[in-house]
Amino acid sequence: MQLTSQTLVNVPRRLRRWAGFAIAIFIIFSSTLLFVPWTQTVTVKGKLSAYSAIERPQEVHAQINGNLQHWYIHEGNSVKKGDLVLKLGDVDPKFMAPDLLKRLDQSREALEQKRQAALERAAILDQSIEEMTSLAQAASSSAKAKVSEAEKKTLSTEQKGISAKIAKETALLNLQRSKALEAAGLVSKRELELAIQAVEQTGAGLKGAEAELSETQDARVALEHKRNEIDAELIQKLLDAKSKRAYAIGEAANVSKELADLELTRSNALQRKMASKIFAPVDGTVVRLTPIGLGEMVRPGDLLFTIAPENSSPAIEMWANAIDAPLLTPGRPVRILFQGVPAIPLAAWPELMAGTYDGRIQVVDQSASANGQFRFWVAPETHRKEWPPQLHVRPGTQVMGWVILNRVPLWYEMWRRFNLFPPDYNSRNITLKEVFLPKAGRPGK
Repeated sequence: MQLTSQTLVNVPRRLRRWAGFAIAIFIIFSSTLLFVPWTQTVTVKGKLSAYSAIERPQEVHAQINGNLQHWYIHEGNSVKKGDLVLKLGDVDPKFMAPDLLKRLDQSREALEQKRQAALERAAILDQSIEEMTSLAQAASSSAKAKVSEAEKKTLSTEQKGISAKIAKETALLNLQRSKALEAAGLVSKRELELAIQAVEQTGAGLKGAEAELSETQDARVALEHKRNEIDAELIQKLLDAKSKRAYAIGEAANVSKELADLELTRSNALQRKMASKIFAPVDGTVVRLTPIGLGEMVRPGDLLFTIAPENSSPAIEMWANAIDAPLLTPGRPVRILFQGVPAIPLAAWPELMAGTYDGRIQVVDQSASANGQFRFWVAPETHRKEWPPQLHVRPGTQVMGWVILNRVPLWYEMWRRFNLFPPDYNSRNITLKEVFLPKAGRPGK
């Protein structure tokens, strides 16, 4: 006989069968779930940008000191490259004259004329130097010829003097002989008189030859002196001409320097005039204007406005922790979720995600940034659904992404996370034997 309390605590047989059936189903379901495929991923964050640097938002800054004169656009306006955005008034005292460029052009023209005149003087002096050089050579040759002729005449006169001296000495010898012979009565008195006459004649001839020699020597000295005077005069004229030529060339060089300085000033004035008008650097939309009123001053480097270019090559700048950096390689697929776009993220089964988009890693930085993370760029997958247009997701939109790695069983993923192991670097099939068998007992170990 059973007690009433024992009867009350006994589980009915039917309920026990249902409980056992439920437990069996749970065990079978759990065992089956362990072998469900699971996709390993690396969760990353970033923001939408542009892969090309010229298509990223650009800040335009002032280049000169000036005051704002006019805004030609408003925030949100679309502009084309070269459209005038605003105008500044230059406040530099050196460049404030309204007709500065005209005056600089006039000064440049005057300096050009001055330089041309100096060069023409130098050219004329070059010609004069050539002519004087030719004249000096001709005059020097003529003077040398005259001196040479005088030297020859002097030599001839010296020869005559020598001949006259010999003739006189011969006449004196003849006179002595004639005197001796006349005393001996061997010659007549007439012959003695002729001998005396011959001595007088040869003496007169010697004096004439000496006088002629002295005259020719004086003439030669005078010619040499005149030649030296001519040479000195021509050399002085050449030196004066060369000095004037050097002065003209130096003047032209100084004018050229003034022209270069003037050109620099004109170029600066032209550049400042161009810099006073700020144009749109690219096609795009003006997204932010600096709150500057008319007449307010700006300095070089002050931000004027920001323009968002028309993005034809969208890309996402993403960041990953250093532990995940070895898993980031160019070409790996990435599933992307744009902030503000409705989506159902299922990282373990990317093919079941809704509202996400496909991309691929293009490049990974080789060094970490200041915060210790690694930056990489993700571009759209060319053969998949296009990313939302720029009207819906603008540059700077926050993005969440999942870098797709390997497909593994769920039990392996649970075991990996329980042991704090990183995801697999290489794609391969995972087996229970490889996981639980000690490394020393594995095949090939």
